[in-house]
Amino acid sequence: MNLYLKLLSGSLRSRMQYKMNFLVSSLSYGLIMAVDFVLLAAILQRFDDVKGWNLYEVGLLYGISSVAITLYRVFCVEVHNFERYMVEGEFDSLLIRPVSPLSLLLTKNLDLSRIGGTIQGIIILVISIIGLKLNNIELFLLLIYLPVTIVSGVLICFSLGLITATIAFWTQRIKDFQTFTLYAPFNAANYPMNIYPGWLKIIFFTVIPVGFMNYTPILFLLNKGGDLWNLALPPLVSIIFLFVALRFWKFGIRHYHSTGS
Repeated sequence: MNLYLKLLSGSLRSRMQYKMNFLVSSLSYGLIMAVDFVLLAAILQRFDDVKGWNLYEVGLLYGISSVAITLYRVFCVEVHNFERYMVEGEFDSLLIRPVSPLSLLLTKNLDLSRIGGTIQGIIILVISIIGLKLNNIELFLLLIYLPVTIVSGVLICFSLGLITATIAFWTQRIKDFQTFTLYAPFNAANYPMNIYPGWLKIIFFTVIPVGFMNYTPILFLLNKGGDLWNLALPPLVSIIFLFVALRFWKFGIRHYHSTGS
């Protein structure tokens, strides 16, 4: 952990040398995501609710999903862009170092421009929580559990990103896969899972378990159904999925053929 923090600190210092670029890129990315939510809000204002979910309830789902995926993009940029290591043959250089390749990938770079999206997600969460007008007990439970569901979401996103990156050991290119394993699922997670057909819900609660990230706990916290298991499942599923992703990553490394072989 100390080594990880030192490597991460060095990466952060190098990125912060260009403060103006950081501010402009963060602001622009946050504005892009904000426009997306404004369009969603306009639709919900016209139709009142989506399958029983009003604007502030959907905003809660949207905010959790936004914070989770942008934090993943901030800290795991090299995992997300792992295709480059395969196409340009850079992965070999990671294998000869005394630190694990995954640790090097996680500390090599930070995409600080995505922080704008994280801040935008937090703002949407605050607005949604205020608009929900929860009683004191409901508000307390929600505020206590929000960090749990966000961390669970980041772990699920990282696991999906790592599994997709591992596929590159056989296919080299993964950009097209990311559309189906990251972009589309997390966009779908912005909305209630009950709006999707049965076969798609099965996918979102099994092989791509984004439904556990926000929909499952919020059902219980907003008194829309479920029980205490709804709060236990997100961290449990995220840890299990992380274990599967790490095992698959190690399997991919064992079967990796160097560009020089």
